[in-house]
Amino acid sequence: MKAPPDDFDIQAHCRSLALQQMEMLTEIAELSMQLVRGEGARALDAQAQVKAAGPKSDEAVAARAEAREAGLAFTRFARTVHQSLAQRARAADKLCAQDRAETPDRLAARKARRDRHRDEVQDTLRDMICEEIEDEGRFNALKDDLEERVDGLYEDQDVQVEDRPVGSVMAGVACGLGLSETWQRWRGEEWPGTPRPARPAGSPAEIRAIRAKRRKAVTAAVERDFAECADPAWIPALRAGLAVRLQEPDVIEMLDTETIATAANRLCRSLGLSPMVYGFKPEAPDTG
Repeated sequence: MKAPPDDFDIQAHCRSLALQQMEMLTEIAELSMQLVRGEGARALDAQAQVKAAGPKSDEAVAARAEAREAGLAFTRFARTVHQSLAQRARAADKLCAQDRAETPDRLAARKARRDRHRDEVQDTLRDMICEEIEDEGRFNALKDDLEERVDGLYEDQDVQVEDRPVGSVMAGVACGLGLSETWQRWRGEEWPGTPRPARPAGSPAEIRAIRAKRRKAVTAAVERDFAECADPAWIPALRAGLAVRLQEPDVIEMLDTETIATAANRLCRSLGLSPMVYGFKPEAPDTG
């Protein structure tokens, strides 16, 4: 038996099967109902022939046999309709009960995903403004404007902005801030499409390529934080620590499942560096 992929969602698969079952039962009920109508019309027509013919005539005998056969077929098909509708009702009730039971968890998961999406958008654009805007007055105005725009974007819970690619949302907000060109220059090409990327999938070569691309993007993000250190003399030691960290199993797992910004933030902190807090002297990194 073929093993399911790591990101296989068994709950979603079972729900899909339940919906497929309901659809098939509906089709069976509809087809059986057409047969019920046909056999019913056939039985009524045979009964009319019995009345029209003489009671003991050959036509009446044949019509009675026809009516009995049609009546039996009518009963069989009607039973199929009833069974199909009953099974569909049970499947629907089970699915509704499961949905009611899962609603709190689903809402909590959506809130967590929405919060993660929002933090990714706001933190990334704030980092961009901090790095790219040198004028203090414009910097403060843009930072306040960013917060207001993000609040407005995420305040309506009926608008599921968290389902949009995070890079697309950031590009839209940057455009509204008048920073479209800045974003195009700053973002690079490796930004993930979602706030929590799927595990790499495909052939071994494709997985290696995806991991290399993410590693490159995370390294570049960490290097931007290194550049903000108060003393450039710290940077070689930080790079040495980063090289060691990138080979550790927990980092490999993190690069497979976390966003670039989250991975970069965690790596900086593990090296004793507080990201985006300029002038903070790091502790001596653990180079193994």
